[in-house]
Amino acid sequence: MLRVLTPLAVCLPLVLGAPAWAQVIVPPIMDQVVLDLTAEDWVGTDTARVEIVADAAAAGAAGSGSGGQRDDLLKAVSGLVPDAEWRITRFDRSTDQAGLERRRAVVEARLPESALGGLADKARQASRPGLQLRIGAIEFTPTLAETEAVRARLRAEIYGKAAAELEALERSFPGRSFRMGNIDFAEAPVPYARKTREAGPAMAMAAPMADGVPEDSPMNVSEKLVIRARVVLSAVAPRE
Repeated sequence: MLRVLTPLAVCLPLVLGAPAWAQVIVPPIMDQVVLDLTAEDWVGTDTARVEIVADAAAAGAAGSGSGGQRDDLLKAVSGLVPDAEWRITRFDRSTDQAGLERRRAVVEARLPESALGGLADKARQASRPGLQLRIGAIEFTPTLAETEAVRARLRAEIYGKAAAELEALERSFPGRSFRMGNIDFAEAPVPYARKTREAGPAMAMAAPMADGVPEDSPMNVSEKLVIRARVVLSAVAPRE
């Protein structure tokens, strides 16, 4: 005799065959202590980012010998501070109505503060008919490496503060095993003063002081870096 099993009959042995000890696993309850920690320090620098603007004019069609033109401008700027590592960050060419080809290059380097004295005078003395050199900007801003070094030191300081809080917590609750569950870092924005010198005819002709530094020379300033962190210390809650 042919017997037809219904779906219920097929599933019933599976349900009845489940072990009696099978239970729903309840995740443990965590006790948490949330800390807001802060560390700050100053980021300084011994060098300034200096831009030199070079304007040149020559007879000839635009587009000829562009590689040699850039080399000539770079050579002229490099003579101001020969030991510096100068890089061309911008190079433009155009032809005026008189048929003269005009070129402008912006050349950048990081210079120590001692090299800034008399730099405007050197640019004026290096200028000649057909080539004018002037200072575009001087900014005492820290490099990325200098900023990252301070940022790493501040994170290490926060780690130390969190470890001290963890030890104090375990002393206050003996027998409990707390751990660092999470650390979220955030950098707090801090306004800072940065004195810069923008390009302009008056700047290139600035009268030097007694020590040879132009009166409009920028100051070496520092930037404050503030790191905040939210630290979560957690432990498994004891079962009642």
